Amino acid sequence: MVQACINAGQIEKAFEYSERSRSKLLVDLMASYNLSQGEEIPPKVQELLQQYEELQRRIDQERQSHKSENNRSETRAAWEAYNEAMPTAVNYALLETQKQQVWENIRREDPVLAGEIQVNPLSLSEIQKLIDQPNTAILSFYTTNSDTHIFVVQQNQITLHTCTGQGLDTLQGWINQNWLLPYMNDSQNWETQINSILCELAERLQIPKLISQHLEGIEELILVPHLLLHQIPFAALPTGEYQEYLGDKFLIRYTPSCQILEFCQQRDNVEAFNEISLQYGTVEDAEDNLPCAIFEGEQLAQMYNIPPENRLIGSSQGTSNNYRQLAKKVNVLHSCHHAISRLDNPLESYLKLADGDITLGELMTPGWRLPQLVEVFLSCCETNLGIPSLTDDILTLSTGFLCAGARSVVSTLWSVNDLATALFSIFYYQQRQEGRNRPEALQQAQIKLREFTKVDLNKIFDEVQAREKELIVNRNKYPLDSIEYQQWKCEYNMYAKLNRRIKEIENSTQQFPFSAPHYWAAFICHGLR
Repeated sequence: MVQACINAGQIEKAFEYSERSRSKLLVDLMASYNLSQGEEIPPKVQELLQQYEELQRRIDQERQSHKSENNRSETRAAWEAYNEAMPTAVNYALLETQKQQVWENIRREDPVLAGEIQVNPLSLSEIQKLIDQPNTAILSFYTTNSDTHIFVVQQNQITLHTCTGQGLDTLQGWINQNWLLPYMNDSQNWETQINSILCELAERLQIPKLISQHLEGIEELILVPHLLLHQIPFAALPTGEYQEYLGDKFLIRYTPSCQILEFCQQRDNVEAFNEISLQYGTVEDAEDNLPCAIFEGEQLAQMYNIPPENRLIGSSQGTSNNYRQLAKKVNVLHSCHHAISRLDNPLESYLKLADGDITLGELMTPGWRLPQLVEVFLSCCETNLGIPSLTDDILTLSTGFLCAGARSVVSTLWSVNDLATALFSIFYYQQRQEGRNRPEALQQAQIKLREFTKVDLNKIFDEVQAREKELIVNRNKYPLDSIEYQQWKCEYNMYAKLNRRIKEIENSTQQFPFSAPHYWAAFICHGLR
């Protein structure tokens, strides 16, 4: 239908049809959230939620009882291989299947999801009203069998840029073969190939031509990707200018569909929150194996005077129940710990916490309503990694928080380096403190990380080295069997590991240790600016 409208020269109609087909499940979930805000959860749904949580608890117990010694090696791929090999794999798969069925039953109790209430699709003029600045454009991608079309929507016009010959096989199939599969099968080799893959993708999408013909006077892009383009870090696409990336030329944010952007804008009290009164909360290193995450949380706590009760530090505090309570209480939630994307079963993607997991499926139930949440920063691996369905639903932890009530989510497209991530987060919040909006802060933090030198590293981490020396001096102050000694040991291990990471970079030959895109380009912003 989209292709037929384009062939007939009806660009507006083609765009409206393309938008109508996107993210149907996410749209229905968010519409349902908006309708049911403030209402009590019906008893039948409450009962189903209890069943769901009980199954999750049993899965968590299964995972905990088979936990390996080395948490850091438990990547998504390792988990998948491990699940196939473990003796209780059949039970484990059965529990997930039962949980999926309960989730479907919860959907049937919801009038929007059950199809009793229809969500009206947006017209072009309604979508144009979402664009609040004359220098902002929506770039909406749509791949047909033969071509990839880019609808360029501005406040008062719509134009079409067509990448002829870049259809489902030639573009989407190419991304699968050259981007997604290499990342899943050999991520180290994939890292070395990122630049060349993104160069070719920029050629396929005709980025220089798109800019010169359609984006004159535009400063901000709202990207609506399609299918596997959801996995692409558009900020790292070369523009054709010398050493310039798309993210240098434009501020960039994403949305799964224009309708979802509208839901984010409609959420009440968006204007009521001012930066000074915002409540911040952090969840840091929930499994005691990410030293950089503790440092990251400490820096944020100093910047925003975050009280101790709003900080969940380490395995003693970073439990799933504490996480949930904190998410209900704060306006800005910063999560720095492990997360895993399950490409084989997206609703089972999860945030890893001390005593279990919070899955995407949970975030997408009525049990998770977070109306006061303005922003979530998921400083974890793979929080926006997912394979979209035919309806272009991108089901990731990032979109899960949008469904739960957040207006904006910063997330990651792949497994990120913990030291680079800590630095990026600190730079991002420094920019936010200076009054920059989210896409501006993201852009500046990416540039700062790219241009960060080994000398800069020493300046930031002088205090880390000093603290390790101080802790060594205090080693004999506490009896070996005391709580104080355990606390000392935990802190010392964290600083010692952090210093080892810093030393590795100091000893490398690179002047700009984080200039490669795999360090900085994974971070993207969904929702409101």
